[in-house]
Amino acid sequence: MARLKHAGSVVLALLLWQAQAQAQQNGAGDPPTLEELLKQSSNEVTREIEESTSSRFARSATQAPAVTYVVTDNEIARLALRNMGDILRTMPGLYVKDDGEFYYVGARGLGRPGDYNARLLFLIDGMRINENIYDAGLIGPEFMVDVDLIDRVEYAPGPGSALYGNNAFFGVVNIITKGVDKLHGVQARVNTDSQRKREGRLSVGHRSEQGWESWLALSAFEQTRIGMQFLVRPDLQEQVSEHNWDRGQRLLGMFKYGDWTLRAGASRREHGMAEFIGDAAPVPIVQDRRISENGFAVMEYQRSLGQDWLVYAALSAKHTDYVGIYPFIDTAMRWNEYRSRARGSWWNADLRISTQRWHNHNLMAGFEYQYDRTQTIDYGLSDGTLFEYFYGVNRRHGLFLQDAWTLSDTQQLTLGLRHDEARAGGASTNPRLAWSWSGVPDASLKLMYGSAFRAANLYEYHVNAPLEAALPTPERIRTLELAWEQRLTPQLQYRASLYSSRMRDLISVNHELGVFENSGAIRSHGMELGLERRWSAGQQWQLGVSLQRTTDSQGQRLDSSPGVMVKSSYGWPLAGERLRWSWQVLSESRTTSRGLSLPGYALLNSTLLWRPAGYEVALSVYNLADVRYFARPAGEGFPLLQDGRSVRLTLTRNFGL
Repeated sequence: MARLKHAGSVVLALLLWQAQAQAQQNGAGDPPTLEELLKQSSNEVTREIEESTSSRFARSATQAPAVTYVVTDNEIARLALRNMGDILRTMPGLYVKDDGEFYYVGARGLGRPGDYNARLLFLIDGMRINENIYDAGLIGPEFMVDVDLIDRVEYAPGPGSALYGNNAFFGVVNIITKGVDKLHGVQARVNTDSQRKREGRLSVGHRSEQGWESWLALSAFEQTRIGMQFLVRPDLQEQVSEHNWDRGQRLLGMFKYGDWTLRAGASRREHGMAEFIGDAAPVPIVQDRRISENGFAVMEYQRSLGQDWLVYAALSAKHTDYVGIYPFIDTAMRWNEYRSRARGSWWNADLRISTQRWHNHNLMAGFEYQYDRTQTIDYGLSDGTLFEYFYGVNRRHGLFLQDAWTLSDTQQLTLGLRHDEARAGGASTNPRLAWSWSGVPDASLKLMYGSAFRAANLYEYHVNAPLEAALPTPERIRTLELAWEQRLTPQLQYRASLYSSRMRDLISVNHELGVFENSGAIRSHGMELGLERRWSAGQQWQLGVSLQRTTDSQGQRLDSSPGVMVKSSYGWPLAGERLRWSWQVLSESRTTSRGLSLPGYALLNSTLLWRPAGYEVALSVYNLADVRYFARPAGEGFPLLQDGRSVRLTLTRNFGL
């Protein structure tokens, strides 16, 4: 690590010297290249950013029926965000923990132990990707989209079931991939860091004169000798380190011709972990392995029917396969392996029709159907011996209506209603109402109300079934939110939102009985504040503060629920867009976990980004002060040490742009 830090210092000095020499050579009056123009940001704050997640059609964020936060590809590059976990950490109200195997996301003060992100709905280009065993949002190394391929990420907090149905409990996260305009030609990217992680990506994109366009991207990563998140005996540290590794591959592509678009992706991750089986064993440390395979394919059709009608249809197929392998010595002193497997396959059909035929109304009607073709969880031995086997058969469908109604030049009203039915989970009807007012120049006021639900999944069923415990009923939430946003000057704006949520029948683990059951009423109140400042010289500063309090029916604060989160970033162009320095601060207040108190923390990340013609070089330091902080995302066991300081060097080369 010391060598890499020294190399990083040398590279930093070379970057500064080269950028200064290039700036002097080009001269202040030389026009920027097209590539540089695409990467430049405005020196004025932008209120009219476009989003599509909150209403399922593109509209200005100021008119959208929800507060929507957006992280663009430029912000991803400038802050050197490495994965979806890093991206979500920048969003107000979201916090992410890592147990080495899974990234857990909490939202607005609620991150239930053992929850696999089932209360957030994740989309890729508008397509639902939560899997059908745990309802999990897989955003760790197994995620199917390389961070370099992301154009922007939109997060619409609050209940979203009036549009999206199950899982849109705390909000919807939509990952929108880049188009051929940004992936044209050949791009290659490699990076390495001080934690012995190496990554590489190669993509090719083309737009033909015949009207079709496509791109294909392949990426891979490998990490060796991963540090442990808890204390290990000194005599075992070397063996444990050798048994901790991670590697994987991703493939993602898109083909578009006319009204038709085909997207497909796949990922595979194999994670090795050390397990101590005792000093009396022939070897005290054995190699556990976790293998995750995921994939999807979707065909979309979108066409205008005259001037006032638009039809959208999509058919998608998805699969997930998670295998855990655990070596042991049986009673005959022979090596054997326990094996657990969760396997799912399902397909979705989506049909939407929208029209602006009636004056001041944008009407949309939609129908969605999901068929869970395979849902199995089994435990046994690697030789095929089965100990337990669980399966599910489920079908669910939803019908929704939405009217975006322009009341006047300054007022808009969005009304929505959706009815869902499922073979396992019953029926649910959820409304939404959002009113926005822009009677003050460069300002908007929003009042929003909505409800959402989440039904129990196969994992929760399979825990309860052997103990003959009843399956929990669907959990429900109602939220009222008031938001105000105003641009004070062309370079300064702020926002503030207040929300109050009431949850009932939340599905939680009863640790004494070891089953899932519905909890009592839970209340959540909070405030999210934001400030953005830009300067004519190109500097940018953003500040976000989240204040939240989530309590149970006795008024006690919930576990894994930070009361205060502060997030800030600053960008400074040292030589225009060719050389830019950015820093980021992420902080959380203390939390509790089943009687344990976990201290709060503040992390500082810093990135120097150099963009000469055709290249992109980034030198980043994460957790610069090497702060030691802990998490207990599963709610049991020892608190786990999170990532310490690391240095990362990234090189990207663009051909044919």
